[in-house]
Amino acid sequence: MLSVQTDTGISIFEGLQIQELWHAAKMMGFPSALWRLPHTNEIKLLISIQDGTRKCLPELEKMSPGFVVSNFYWEDDQEVLFLEGDIILTFTEDNRITRIDNQHGEEHPDVKRLVQLASETNAIENGDERPASPLQPLSGYLDAKSRFERTVELAVAAIRQNQFKKVVLSRTKDFRYTDAFQPAQAFQRLVKAYPHAFVSLVNLSEENEMWLGASPELLVEQLSAGTFKTMSLAGTQGARDASGELIPRYDIRWGEKEIEEQALVSRYIIECFKKIRLREYLETGPKTVLAGNLYHLRTVFEVDTVALNFPELASVMLKLLHPTSAICGVPKAPSLQFINDVEGYNRSYYSGFLGPAQVGGDTHLFVNLRTVRFKDGIATFFAGAGITEDSVPEQEWFETELKCDTLLKVIGSSL
Repeated sequence: MLSVQTDTGISIFEGLQIQELWHAAKMMGFPSALWRLPHTNEIKLLISIQDGTRKCLPELEKMSPGFVVSNFYWEDDQEVLFLEGDIILTFTEDNRITRIDNQHGEEHPDVKRLVQLASETNAIENGDERPASPLQPLSGYLDAKSRFERTVELAVAAIRQNQFKKVVLSRTKDFRYTDAFQPAQAFQRLVKAYPHAFVSLVNLSEENEMWLGASPELLVEQLSAGTFKTMSLAGTQGARDASGELIPRYDIRWGEKEIEEQALVSRYIIECFKKIRLREYLETGPKTVLAGNLYHLRTVFEVDTVALNFPELASVMLKLLHPTSAICGVPKAPSLQFINDVEGYNRSYYSGFLGPAQVGGDTHLFVNLRTVRFKDGIATFFAGAGITEDSVPEQEWFETELKCDTLLKVIGSSL
């Protein structure tokens, strides 16, 4: 692997920017991923010099560096999409390359073609700001609202009949976009707007679709130093008042419904620990945390896998946790069946999981929330709400609107 500083002047990648390389990789049909971890200022671009995206079992501790993508319906004996980390470039937020990890070397024909195409893109688009195009909604607001509120009513009735304790119902919101849309530019806007989120952009070339998101929810993290981490995240409140000012965190008050909703997720994680007889963990929370334009309740769980001699904990917990009660329900089986029966659409990669595996020796997988899919000129925004017996349908609809706005308000002008 090559690791060079931008001031050495020895790499053919130097001087190229994220947007140019992203566009070139997409034009060549290479699967690729952009991401920025929460509370960091490094952006990574992974390009897989492959004819397609391979699949593998998510044995995280055994993987080569790459990027994992899984759909919501994944089961623990199934494979996930894996984008090989053939090229991994590290950028600062102001678009300077600081590290180049290139498995094939710079004389590889596909690498040279990639750089050449990116350079040509640079020459064509340098100084050219494409005009933004307005979003055109494709579904009727009132029809969508009434349908979603009806499913919430069905869920509340099922909960009161003791079919389950909680279920997470989701919906979509479709817009038309044009060729003027610049995905890497939209990604960079989200990076600046949401420093607390896992911001990602993934091109699945075989499926001819891209996924852009700003997820607040860590599913599993395994650091090379041995620390494992997961979290429970639930309960939602708008973070701004009627005048648009940020409400201070200490002024946020949580109702019984939100507190119980988040506690269910925490108990679910603890039950997963109990299944593998894991008792040595650190629990921190619940705390009120900011995620974009929303506040949530969050509890973090940490485990020292070195002290426990449990290097495969992340892979084991991934199988136990997904789908968590934050995106499915409690108990898992009946709530999942209810989702399949009443939600009325295929979630696909929404509320699945994604993130870098073994990049720099660390793995960070997040729940694919606050996300939008771009496919065939349609931008599909996804949002969900946790339903309990105290849920009010119109309030749950409003929660999904707030979650869609997390992305819409930032990237809408670039669509």
